[in-house]
Amino acid sequence: MNRVKRFFARLEEKMVFRACVFAALLMLIAGTMFLLNAHTPLQMDDYDYAFSWSTGKPLSGVADVLASQAAHYRLWGGRSVVHTLTQLFLYAGKGAFNVANTVMYVLLVLELYALVRPKGRRFCWPVLLVIHTALFALVPFFGTVFLWLDGACNYLWGTALAILPLLLMPRLMEKKHTALSVMAIPICFLSGWTNENAACGVLAAVFCMLADRYCRKEKVPLAAWLCLAAQAAGAAVMILAPGNFARASAYAYDSMLLEIIKRLIRITAYTAVYAGALLAMLQLTYGMGRALGAPMRGRRAAWLLLAALLSAYAMAASPELSDRSYTCVIVLVLAALATLVGDIDTHVRALDAAKLCALPFVVFLLIYGGHQAVRDVSAHEAAWNAQLSKIEQAVGCGEASVKIESVESRSRFTMSIQVEPDAQAWPNSTLSKWFGVAVYGE
Repeated sequence: MNRVKRFFARLEEKMVFRACVFAALLMLIAGTMFLLNAHTPLQMDDYDYAFSWSTGKPLSGVADVLASQAAHYRLWGGRSVVHTLTQLFLYAGKGAFNVANTVMYVLLVLELYALVRPKGRRFCWPVLLVIHTALFALVPFFGTVFLWLDGACNYLWGTALAILPLLLMPRLMEKKHTALSVMAIPICFLSGWTNENAACGVLAAVFCMLADRYCRKEKVPLAAWLCLAAQAAGAAVMILAPGNFARASAYAYDSMLLEIIKRLIRITAYTAVYAGALLAMLQLTYGMGRALGAPMRGRRAAWLLLAALLSAYAMAASPELSDRSYTCVIVLVLAALATLVGDIDTHVRALDAAKLCALPFVVFLLIYGGHQAVRDVSAHEAAWNAQLSKIEQAVGCGEASVKIESVESRSRFTMSIQVEPDAQAWPNSTLSKWFGVAVYGE
């Protein structure tokens, strides 16, 4: 009896320790992200979206934001969910965004953790650490997609929403969750209405997941099919927006087939650059796990990898291929990697000592890396604020125009802010409109 009591006492102590380490890591992550957000200024598209698309005037309220997005849907694009968030934050103020964006980043990390957490491990902090460290250290355009207001709403918030069906589907399969089913349908609809490549990639992966289950003669609840349909409907609403066709008409191609082939080649090259190392790590981790005899969740990792690749190649339909479009691709590959890391951690108990020894070193690297990131972001903020001060001085002196300099990116935690010699060129025109003085660059 005493032996049983001691066993459960040790188990409880271990659980408390894990919970404390888990909570400490989350606080470290949140603190770092808040500082980075607080020192990232409004820039580029932020000034553009600070105006209503329906009236052309600065946003005046929530109703104005909704009217603006209705016009945006007709004239420019179908990402209404993420751009509504963008304009709401611009109306509410940068301070509100700093807090909300910090929370959303933490939620994305927890979302990925819930997606890949080893079964029976409530506070598996090594997996949490792998997820955040990989995002923080390996995403080559961190500032553009996680800190910049418009970019974060499109890609951080968009990705977090887009991958929700991957979390919901397994739970809908396990048991009858009436309440979950009711909530899941509108959530899946919104997840499909985020950004094109993330939504389409996840949609295709979820369909393959359900089809695979159906082909193996396993029951697929009606709620799962309804959620898939809702997700597809959200994606259709986004893709079929009149604004998308209005923008596409500006591009002229000699051969659409040749253009698509070119895009596929570019996507393959981009994928090799941005996700190639992660794919190699994925294969290495899987092989290591099998060699150690760990029960590797290869099927789950495969679905995540499929979603990543489909998300990448969904961009073949877009005339523009930007680095930040790879956010969801990298996030999903990282999730697949974390899945396999968690499997090895669960199986190989001898790793516990190594984890304890490595923890201080890893925390030091995260703190040091966070310090470096805050330093770069703060310097970038100061450089841009110096240019904004020139504009405000010119406005105060009643000058008709003002000349400012471009601000180059200092690291992957910042983004270049380019201004053109022509005051009518974008983004000069938006700055001119916002400050009431003609702004041009060198």
